[in-house]
Amino acid sequence: MTSLAALFTAISLIAAFAARRGIGRAASREGVSEHLLRLLTIVMAFLGLRLLFLAWPSPVVLAMVLVVAAWLPLITLRLTEEVVRRHAPRALKLLALTGASAFSLLAMTFGLVWPQAAGMALAGFQATVIAGVLVHMYRQRSTVALPERRAASILAVAFLICIPLLATDFQGLFSDLPFRGGPFAALIFVLACSRLGNENSSVASLLWDIMLCLAAGTIVAFLAWTMQTAPAIQHAIAGGAFGTAALVLLTERFSALRDAQDGLLFDVAKTSMSPASILASHELLATARRIDEKELSDLPSDAVDALARKLVTSRESELGDQRLDGAAADLLDRHSASHLLRLSRNPVRF
Repeated sequence: MTSLAALFTAISLIAAFAARRGIGRAASREGVSEHLLRLLTIVMAFLGLRLLFLAWPSPVVLAMVLVVAAWLPLITLRLTEEVVRRHAPRALKLLALTGASAFSLLAMTFGLVWPQAAGMALAGFQATVIAGVLVHMYRQRSTVALPERRAASILAVAFLICIPLLATDFQGLFSDLPFRGGPFAALIFVLACSRLGNENSSVASLLWDIMLCLAAGTIVAFLAWTMQTAPAIQHAIAGGAFGTAALVLLTERFSALRDAQDGLLFDVAKTSMSPASILASHELLATARRIDEKELSDLPSDAVDALARKLVTSRESELGDQRLDGAAADLLDRHSASHLLRLSRNPVRF
């Protein structure tokens, strides 16, 4: 059982490290990116200490695990505030902060000799704060743009899946379970984090990731069962296949992100969005041609407005109307261009 838990925890730790490294390369170190990196860092610390405790079950290490776990709800709350761009209720913030401080003190004192009761109380605290986080995201999701709304939905679904898995970590609540779900919860949360940076991601895409991992684990477990292996070995193989599939998905996703970072659009996205910084962001833009309002006067005004709402327009972009798409293609053809980059909206300049 201990070796099985250590295997799952190690896989989850590697996945969290891969996600943090991949997201860190594209992060702007502000807003959602900053808080996401902070949360992944504390998840890594939690998993690392958990792995240490499995190897060296000391009360001191257990107390350190409880301390890190106590701060997870507060960091999670700060991330969701950034996602929905709204402050959480003051009472929820005070609960998360005072609870983190109180349970840190409890873990380093009574937690050393009373770990089960401390863990039970910590579970109740975490569940309360995360429930408040979910309510806050639900109330605010209609006030934000579509990308933020999708990110909030992805996080909400990830939390709803992870909460029952995390509850199995508390032996005082579930003493007879053959496995602990904490590492699986960490893997699912990391998969959700990897989806936040893609504006086309959705709850369905996260569920698809989870289904792929479950399918890998189920197929391998079935093969192990047909070979009449021991149940413990079947569980280990299935869990390892689930984690390996998650690692493959993360590796592929962040490799694609790394490739995108070498392109023109990624360099443009990192700028301050001023005309000077956009044109200086990549060497290919040094010879770019500026298009002012007078050169757009023969195009339909609604087409110009639609183009001005997008930072980048290419031949593959869709403006939602065949006539508008035709006007965009005509403008690109007129200047023998592959992409149209918006410099300003008022006045309209590309």
